[in-house]
Amino acid sequence: MAIIVRHGKSNKVFVLIGTGYGAYKATSPSFLGGNLFPHEEEGEIPVAAVSNEKGEIQWFYTNELKVIEIDGAKVGEVLAPYSMASVKTIDDPNTNVCPACANEISLTDAVCPSCGLVFQIEDEE
Repeated sequence: MAIIVRHGKSNKVFVLIGTGYGAYKATSPSFLGGNLFPHEEEGEIPVAAVSNEKGEIQWFYTNELKVIEIDGAKVGEVLAPYSMASVKTIDDPNTNVCPACANEISLTDAVCPSCGLVFQIEDEE
């Protein structure tokens, strides 16, 4: 499975290898206490590892990347079966539509017979 992404700043195309978080911790002297009471800041930065055509790995912030293809198909084509525009409307009050695969299900089904999605049953109070 190949996910192709485009880097927004350079407009170059890469293969997505994986995503994760880069952690950082910075310490600086405080205004009043100097080094006795340093100001500490820490956090995580969402990053993605990508590869260019030479196989070289680079890291980018995830908000700089845009997915353009998944396994050779455009993102819109991959998501089309799940979009609200393609969801079926059902007139029978005893049936519903599975939110994952858009197939018709009974209101009493705990699992979608088509895709296997398990439904949570909410108790009405």
